[in-house]
Amino acid sequence: MTKLSGFSRRLLRDRRGNVLLIGAASMLPLLGMLGGAFDMARAYLVRTRLQQACDAAVLAGRLGMGAEAWSSVAQKKADRYFQSNFRTGQYGSTGSRIIYEPRGISTVHATASASVPMLIMKVFGFGAIDLQASCEAQMELPNADIMFVLDTTLSMAESNPGDSISRIAALRSSVQNFYTVLQKAKGSETRLRYGFVPYASTVNVGTLLKPDWLVSRWTYQSRVAKEVESVPRTGSEFKEEPTGPWAYVSGSKDTTTYTIPAERCTVTSEQNYKPYDENRVNNPDGTATWTAVQIINNIDRSARLSGGTCTVTEVRYKDYVQKQPWRRYKNPDAGAVTYDNRYWWDYTPVEYALASLRNADGLGAVSGGEFTAQVANNHQMRTISWTRSNACIEERQSSLNHDAMKADPGFDLDVDTVPIVGDPKTQWRPALPGLVYSRKQWNANDIRDDRWGAPTTVLHSYDNYITPSSDTAVRAACPTYARKLSVIDATTLSSYLASLKPAGLTYHDVGFLWGLRLLSAQGLFASENQAPLGSKLARHLIFMTDGQTETHVADYDAYGLSALDRRRTPATRLPTAGEQNSLVEQRLGSLCLVAKAKGVTVWVIAFGTSLTPLLSGCATQGHAFEAKNAAELEAAFSDIAKRISHLRLVR
Repeated sequence: MTKLSGFSRRLLRDRRGNVLLIGAASMLPLLGMLGGAFDMARAYLVRTRLQQACDAAVLAGRLGMGAEAWSSVAQKKADRYFQSNFRTGQYGSTGSRIIYEPRGISTVHATASASVPMLIMKVFGFGAIDLQASCEAQMELPNADIMFVLDTTLSMAESNPGDSISRIAALRSSVQNFYTVLQKAKGSETRLRYGFVPYASTVNVGTLLKPDWLVSRWTYQSRVAKEVESVPRTGSEFKEEPTGPWAYVSGSKDTTTYTIPAERCTVTSEQNYKPYDENRVNNPDGTATWTAVQIINNIDRSARLSGGTCTVTEVRYKDYVQKQPWRRYKNPDAGAVTYDNRYWWDYTPVEYALASLRNADGLGAVSGGEFTAQVANNHQMRTISWTRSNACIEERQSSLNHDAMKADPGFDLDVDTVPIVGDPKTQWRPALPGLVYSRKQWNANDIRDDRWGAPTTVLHSYDNYITPSSDTAVRAACPTYARKLSVIDATTLSSYLASLKPAGLTYHDVGFLWGLRLLSAQGLFASENQAPLGSKLARHLIFMTDGQTETHVADYDAYGLSALDRRRTPATRLPTAGEQNSLVEQRLGSLCLVAKAKGVTVWVIAFGTSLTPLLSGCATQGHAFEAKNAAELEAAFSDIAKRISHLRLVR
């Protein structure tokens, strides 16, 4: 047995030395415990961050797919989100990556991975920990009713700066793309319905109504045929006429064409010419010959509205001289008496029977019809037709109240009240511009406020004053027929969108009102607008306009001929355009509140125009868009489609 040295024996007997040994021996397991906790905490942080980055990536990638298959574009978008949420080397990790697995066009699955080297536990021989996170994003569409309220006024025929297509063409393309996105996102059990209300100064909803919802008689600002006066005319002794065409002598004449906003398709000319005669020869028998001379410095302008485009032709004359030969000769019918007929009218409100327009189709809705009325020039009969192509309406009883949120807003602003049979206050009226006549207005391009006169005064005249039916592009625009909510296929949608034609001025309130009426679950079409049994239903109203409110007192709109009917303004005076614009905007603002109070999600797109406080306030919070061109319009509709589709994480 080896002998211990004195120091060793003392150390063995010394209890203090034992404590030191024990303490030293216990440090290693304690270090392992603390190091393990530290490294595991790092691994947990990396795992949590990796999951967050994975989730962000698949959400971005699925959103980037839209209605298409997985692509390099979608993957780049997903990668950007992964990398921004999990930076290379974060928390000391290595080898971070993500692998995508698209599943059809509705779902994107991904697996993200990274390694976390041990900082302390590697002392004990532990290597890196491999971490993994899985994630999945799905575009899932709930049952939804989507109502489009679309401005199809004249300005939609124009193009925005930088665009090669018209606004109406851009709208057609954007709505079709919107439809494609949603149809590809919907499940087999999802009910998805679309409705449409194109609007201008009124809306074409007549053939969506039941016959009992229309009045059987109504009064229009019209005219009644009265006496025919035979007016004698005695032939004069002499007649004058040109004997040849105008001949150019000197000066210049330049012709240019350009377009102006269609809703303002009126122009004026600048007259500056000097006429005189030369080389006149007067004969003893009273006959004569001479040359007519004109020195012209005019600017002649003419405007033509076609297909929603107003083209102006401008002819500028500079010291332009032309001559024409004339003669004065004896009239062979001198002294003979002939007679011209003069047809007299009473211009006045006239009541018409409308039973022939209330015919019903096989489903119980109005199919329209026609009748004849003696209102055409020379006391002739005119056929008044009212069918789906022109079944626009006049609103039911209106008042000076413009707040649809009131407990009793008036029938014209009431969204849900069903008409009462036999009560004209609650019923709608066919818009019949062929019956309607102005007072003391001869030219639709030269409306004079001082000519209208009192609404109920009978004006006895042989003049043929203008009728709105002579200007259906502006003064009596009737948009394409509205569509109730229904399932629709791509071909039917394309045909319908192609039928949208720009015409008329901008009355936002009537379009929004009818969009809401067709969407409401409590009103006219309540039985058709309920959610599928046992399911929820989201209701969306997409309101798109390309311009500010624009009215005109000479328009035949949803409230009659405003200059004479004055149903929304004081009856004692002629309304102004500014006054009408203001009340239209008041009504729109209150109807937007009604929509949101009914749980409808309101989306607003200002296309080629500014997003005013009125428009942004109309939308549900965060649901308003401003689109300056066709690309931005398509992006806005695409964004709406994606948000309606409820992109969500599945796991």
